[in-house]
Amino acid sequence: MSQSGTQIATVRNYIAGLPGWGTGDIVIEPAIPVLASPSWRGVDGAPWRATRNGSGESIFIKNMDVDAKLYIDVACAFEAARRASDLGIGPKVLAADPDAGLLVMEDLNRGWRVGTLERMLEPKIVDAVIAARRLFQAGAPLPRRMGVFDEIEHFYEAAKAAKAQLPSDAEWLVKELRFAADALRKLDIKPVPIHGDGNVSNILISDTGEVRLIDWDRATTADPLEDLGSFLVEAFAQEPEARDAFSRNAGGFDERAFSRARIYGMADDLRWGLIGAVLAARSARNTFEFYKFASWRFVRCRMTVREPRFGEMLRRIA
Repeated sequence: MSQSGTQIATVRNYIAGLPGWGTGDIVIEPAIPVLASPSWRGVDGAPWRATRNGSGESIFIKNMDVDAKLYIDVACAFEAARRASDLGIGPKVLAADPDAGLLVMEDLNRGWRVGTLERMLEPKIVDAVIAARRLFQAGAPLPRRMGVFDEIEHFYEAAKAAKAQLPSDAEWLVKELRFAADALRKLDIKPVPIHGDGNVSNILISDTGEVRLIDWDRATTADPLEDLGSFLVEAFAQEPEARDAFSRNAGGFDERAFSRARIYGMADDLRWGLIGAVLAARSARNTFEFYKFASWRFVRCRMTVREPRFGEMLRRIA
């Protein structure tokens, strides 16, 4: 049996235990195309849609890939997805089994679209996304407590151990971000639960403008501005738009806080570059463009760290 056939059988057997899904004519098919580049979409777990013939009722199943163990705390990710479900800021979770790597959710298909950079030009959508992140942050700490700088160190060591292809200035980038980590450790920051991944494809937007956050695989307990920084760096190519969004949602402009968020965005780029490099070296899915994704994140990190304003931002967060 092929790998996809094995996954379909696994999904079918699992959802058979859900009320109403154990009998009848159920069709299971891929829900979305899986892309590592340009947008990290569906990479962490195979996305399946189970549809009941006749009624057309459907559910969405995420079957975590074996690669997930390289860079995801699945139990924490599923816990975060459940919390988001309870808060109404994520799809409703119907079942979650971290050991099996299966997460079953309502299927937000008809009437919903994946977020795009074009939609980030709409202030109402951006503000709704930030409000959803803020609501999640009001909860109890998550069991996972690795922030972006911890992950940079972890994945840099993992990349070297895997003899992964890295840019010639990778060590320099890591060292520069260590300066930022040292500066931020001196601040009195209260860690909160965060989504942790600002990729706009992790946002679903309804035809009426509602938003839901998905893919909680980087969820952790960390600085709330780490969450915002990862979103701003993905949503806005230019700083003025990022400043506008920050100011609207902070009730005014705070240079120190904005600089902190921007530094977290740079760190997020380096982290994802390292994750992509590790998977390019270790994943059996060698048709996925992991390193192409990694290269873009390295490039964007390099551009911002090389700016003279990087040092200025470090001074301003104090």
